[in-house]
Amino acid sequence: MMSDPLTQTKAALKVFFTAVREWELTEHQARTLLNISPDVYQQYKKGITDPPSDDVCARLALLTLIYGSLKQLYSDKNIGLWLKNPSKEDSPWKGASPLDTMLTDHTGMVMVHAYLNQLKGDG
Repeated sequence: MMSDPLTQTKAALKVFFTAVREWELTEHQARTLLNISPDVYQQYKKGITDPPSDDVCARLALLTLIYGSLKQLYSDKNIGLWLKNPSKEDSPWKGASPLDTMLTDHTGMVMVHAYLNQLKGDG
């Protein structure tokens, strides 16, 4: 039996806030990843009571997948390095870091997710 959407969202937010802490993201970066206001971010930190928008749910799903992929591929120490180091110009990120790419928009998160899937052999 599937759990209800609110329970799934609470679980995804738990992973999200773990990633925020482990990746040492600023609140601004965290809010940008979910495309939410400071007030909504604070509400999510306290505990969600209403289902978020479809956009936030899609972003949470992608970030949960990215988090899991990074845990499979890299040590905790190297995850931060991989996320934040600028890439080479010929990389998919064209000189930006994977985190910067994820911060640009939803498409950036999709790109990072797809890239990690290729590294794992899932893509």
